[in-house]
Amino acid sequence: MAMIRRTFLGFAALPAMAQGRLPAGVRFEPGPVNQVLVGGKTAVYGWKMPVDRVLLTHARRDAMGPIPEGAQVLVPAESVGLFEKPETFWTAMQTGQFHDYAQKSGRVPVKALANVRPVREGETIPVDGASVRVMATPGYSPDAVSYVIEAAGKRVVCTGDLIYGDGQLLDLYSLQDGVPEVKVRGYHGYAARAEALIGSLRKVVALKPDVLLPAHGPMIANPSQAIPQLIARLQKFLKSHFETDALRWYFGEASHRVRSRAVEQTLDVMPMAEQGKLPPDILNVGNTRIILSKTGAAFVVDAGFRGTLPELRRLKEAGRIRGVDGIWITHYHDDHTDFANDVSAEFDAPVYFTESMAGVMANPAGFRLPCLTTRPILRPAPKKDGETLTWNEWTFTFWNFPGQTLYHGGLVAKRDDGQTYLFVGDSFTPSGMDDYCMQNRDFLRPGEGYDLCLSRIASLPPGTWLMNQHVEPMFRYTPAEIGRMRSELVKRTSVLSELSPWPDVNYMVDEGWARMYPYASEVKAGEAFPLAVRMTNHAPTRTGYRVEWHLPEGWMRSAVSGDAVSIAARADGEVAGSFLAPKAGFYLVTASIQLNERRLPEWVEAMVRVKA
Repeated sequence: MAMIRRTFLGFAALPAMAQGRLPAGVRFEPGPVNQVLVGGKTAVYGWKMPVDRVLLTHARRDAMGPIPEGAQVLVPAESVGLFEKPETFWTAMQTGQFHDYAQKSGRVPVKALANVRPVREGETIPVDGASVRVMATPGYSPDAVSYVIEAAGKRVVCTGDLIYGDGQLLDLYSLQDGVPEVKVRGYHGYAARAEALIGSLRKVVALKPDVLLPAHGPMIANPSQAIPQLIARLQKFLKSHFETDALRWYFGEASHRVRSRAVEQTLDVMPMAEQGKLPPDILNVGNTRIILSKTGAAFVVDAGFRGTLPELRRLKEAGRIRGVDGIWITHYHDDHTDFANDVSAEFDAPVYFTESMAGVMANPAGFRLPCLTTRPILRPAPKKDGETLTWNEWTFTFWNFPGQTLYHGGLVAKRDDGQTYLFVGDSFTPSGMDDYCMQNRDFLRPGEGYDLCLSRIASLPPGTWLMNQHVEPMFRYTPAEIGRMRSELVKRTSVLSELSPWPDVNYMVDEGWARMYPYASEVKAGEAFPLAVRMTNHAPTRTGYRVEWHLPEGWMRSAVSGDAVSIAARADGEVAGSFLAPKAGFYLVTASIQLNERRLPEWVEAMVRVKA
């Protein structure tokens, strides 16, 4: 909006002309979290001065402004527990961090609020000089409500994070969720709440509001234009995703129709790729593949299946193999790593993986990612991108292959007769790309993420077969199918640039662009330990970041790298410190991040268990 002096994701004081669009008795204060005052005693999102009550739209700590002492806090009934007893969520997270297929946001409250009262759809809140009605508007979060304010002949809606600015959205990864109707968990539910979000947006626009006041970003003075624009952009983006959706292979057409329902258009899905049977010298054992050599040696690809070790023992007893010479792990997920140590110990075999996976393989508890194992790799042998290994009649080339997840590798296996196979982990199926879980960290950028993977597939010799450890037939794409997928990535990036209020579209899909490391740790009381806020600068230019730590009472910190860091374009950087906790207990540490001129309050967190 031209009338507001705009900075990236942040806004200066509201000019008088913009304030004049609001009815008398409604005041809007832009900030890291916007603040709205209605009738002098009621606030939405938060308020810096004493008020009788504060109305919150959803259970996200980054959408909560200051809560004056003594104020009654009205919250969505569905999430009242997260406000009153957030410790319940965090107690569960201590074990739920591992083997996580739900993909619940960790940006929920860490401290309990007093004087909380739940509100529900249709409830009216009496306010001097105005009427405030509660309207359920799930989508960005499952519990969200909006507050419809009627005052002085105008209708104003406080929409939380349902919409940002002129037809944009704060991010897409927050829409990840399960689809119970077709028994799909949150891990597989790509932007699953988009359908609810679109329904809520239509519910809001049907009220013909004069102004929208979101939790973040500018006041929206043209709801009748901004809302349809957001819906159209979101549907265009999702259409591209579901036309090359890998889950269509796994879950079938009926599930695909339900999961893509938000698009509301006929989809031009990519045809299934050519398929073939595995050759005799590559065995399928669950989601493990065993490459056989004429010498009697075996090489294992992935070892997350409980039956892998018993089958290897059986093969050895039957004389089909004499041993295992190595194990290649395609990616960090539990169902590909859980039994790698057992196979390694039994056969005295090294565990190979790409160098980009070294951190998460050594300390999975340090990360907040889906499907983490509880078993760090004990005999790691990281490989550089492009490194080769001659193994009997096979030549292996180890690739960085950041498809389904950033922490992913590919194994090119070429037999002496020239036949080549690429073990793609979980990155592709015959129906397309496995980019259905944004929390896996999958970048949308030329030369990275799936674009890199597809270019590498295109570079392989004609006739190369692809192998996904969950897909029993081999498969291969035509040049046209590879081109189709690459063109869809370009299309998505273009649409996302319209949806995004960030300096790069990857802030929209990469929840892990900012993260605390280690995410979970166990330390001793009175002994120093490290914590860092790590950031990926997705911006196309060098950018400055500043970190503000929020520590439990009594904790001490000595700066190691200072509180600010300048990070080169497309690179990683961190702000680190050494900390000391005086008493035993379970604690949560949060940190706010300032990116350019915008402060992102309590954006990241870490769990620390302190032992006596």
